[in-house]
Amino acid sequence: MASPAVSTAAHVDPDTYGKSGCINKHVEGVKKQYDTPEKLEFYAQVMGDGTDNIHFGKYDGVDLDQPGAYGKASEQMTDYMFNLAKGLVSNAVSEGGEFSYVDLGSGTGAAALRLVQMHDFITHATCLNLCEEQNVLARKRAAEIGLDGRIKVVTGTYEEAPFGDDQFDVSFSQDAFVHAFSKVKTFSEALRVTKPGGAFIFCDLMCGAGEGVSEEELATFAATNMVNDWLSPEQNVAACKEAGWADVTFVNLTGDIRISFQLMLKKVETIIDSGNPDNIDDKLLQSYKVNLANRITQVDRGVFKWGVVHAKKPAASA
Repeated sequence: MASPAVSTAAHVDPDTYGKSGCINKHVEGVKKQYDTPEKLEFYAQVMGDGTDNIHFGKYDGVDLDQPGAYGKASEQMTDYMFNLAKGLVSNAVSEGGEFSYVDLGSGTGAAALRLVQMHDFITHATCLNLCEEQNVLARKRAAEIGLDGRIKVVTGTYEEAPFGDDQFDVSFSQDAFVHAFSKVKTFSEALRVTKPGGAFIFCDLMCGAGEGVSEEELATFAATNMVNDWLSPEQNVAACKEAGWADVTFVNLTGDIRISFQLMLKKVETIIDSGNPDNIDDKLLQSYKVNLANRITQVDRGVFKWGVVHAKKPAASA
């Protein structure tokens, strides 16, 4: 018998979201999940929360009852991760000269837009992202605020990154690797494009191992959310090490993603109760209302983990 969280999940199109084992079909499914007009509007309204940043957040010191709490926490998470990465490559920052980083799976480019505005030492930020409509928004926003000379937006996949070897001081990613077709391949590409001695940092939704969580439930989530390589924190750490990263560490922030799901559900319910004034797709709203309620209980039951993995690329041999 399926668990309640599985049996009450909203319907999804298996032709789009079904786990196929085919990387080309997988890539097209990821595009459909994020890069349609309906999805762009939904994420802007429900997760944008008055900011450009639609990532999950870190809620230390954030007043959850204040308008914009989700957006503030999203920006706080970006800052937290970049500060961790900066600490890992402090020599590159303190020595001056060119400092560059790449955002792998950059979405609408919000993290780069924020970080480049905040940190003058970032000479170049490169956003690599699969979804072209998101990339159009990122390029437009960078031009509007005069950062198009320091931010480059590239369309492509992080599993075949179109960059040379040893190019970036930091490889960075927020909530994107969950859609990797192969985690080891993705982490290996991040290693290849990072300079020796450089840093790697990402946050992501990961597979949990709570008591009573069935393999069927884990497989159902993976098959309906474009997740092909669904790994636990320990398995992600092992995959990073297999790819060649050193000093790999996981920071557990699962409590924060529960709050993100709660605030997203509250926003969806508010939109529905107010008559959907921005005309977001009604089926999409209802689907997310069901799924987000499930996500909260699934976090409590240990279906998910969420947090940060950071690592260092070994320095070049003398």
